[in-house]
Amino acid sequence: MWSNLILLHSTDPITKTLDDSRLEVWKTCQRTLVFTDKRIFPMEEGKERLFDGWEVFHGFDAYRFLLEVVSGLRSKLFGESEIQAQFRDRFREENTCGSNFATSLLRLRDQILEQTKQIRSKYLTGIGRQTYGSVCESYLHNHKEVTLLGTGKLVDSILPYLISKHKQVRVIGRNQNRLDELSQLYPITTYHWEDYKPGKEAIVIASSFLPYNWNEMIQNSSLILDFREHTEGSHGYNHYIPLSQILNDLQETDEQIQNVKMDLQYFLTELTREREEEQIHILNGWEDLLV
Repeated sequence: MWSNLILLHSTDPITKTLDDSRLEVWKTCQRTLVFTDKRIFPMEEGKERLFDGWEVFHGFDAYRFLLEVVSGLRSKLFGESEIQAQFRDRFREENTCGSNFATSLLRLRDQILEQTKQIRSKYLTGIGRQTYGSVCESYLHNHKEVTLLGTGKLVDSILPYLISKHKQVRVIGRNQNRLDELSQLYPITTYHWEDYKPGKEAIVIASSFLPYNWNEMIQNSSLILDFREHTEGSHGYNHYIPLSQILNDLQETDEQIQNVKMDLQYFLTELTREREEEQIHILNGWEDLLV
C-alpha cells in the first residue's frame, strides 16, 4: 500500500518551504516532514536522494523512517513520547485537506500509531526520562516560580508536569489567541512579550524566537533552561542549562539505549515487512481512491 509513498525530510529550520497542493507538511520543533505520492508528485526512485535541500525516502523506506520518527527513535531525547501525540494531532481528519491522498494518510496514521504502540510497549517502557516535561520538571524541583517563553507544542508537553508539581507558572508569547487557549486549559498567568519583565524566577526557553532584548532581561534569573537547538553562543548567564547539557545529563541510560537500538533494528525490519506483505494480499488500496 505504501510503495508509492514519498517522504521529504529536513532538520534545517531554514530549509526552503515547499508550497504545493500535492504535499502534506508536518512540522515539529526538530524536523519538517513532507508527505506525497509518486503518482501525483513523480520522483524517480534511486536518483533523487536529495531534493532542493530535502532528504528523500521512497516507498517502504519512507514508511520505516516515519515509524522511527513517530516512535521517538530519531528524537534528540531518545524514545520521547510527545512526538507520537503531535503526529496524531497533525493528521486528525479535520487537519487534512480532504483530498484522496489526504484520506490515504489517515490510514497511514493509524498503521504507524498501531506499530508505534508495539515498539513502545516492547522496547521503550522504563527507559529513562522520556518526555521533555519530565526532564524539565527534574531541573526545576527547587524552583517555585517558572516563566515559560513560547506557546508551541513544547509548551504543551511541559505545562502538565509543572502544574502537577504546583509551580507558579507564567507563559510569555506573541500569539494572543494561543495564550488565551493555554490560560483556559491550565491555572497559569499569561503575558505578551512586550508586557512582561522577568525577575529572578526560573526561565524555560521553549521557543526558537527570543526578542533581542530578552538576553539581557533574563540575566538575573535563578535558572535558565534552554531547549533551543540553535542558539547564538554564550550569553554569560550564571545559571544556564543548554539543550546539549540536558542531553548529556541523560547519558545514564545510554548503555541500555544502545542495547535497545540493536534489538529495534530487527523489530523495525519485521514490522515494515509486515506492511509489505499486507500490500501483496490487500488488492484494494489507495489505487481505488484515485479512480
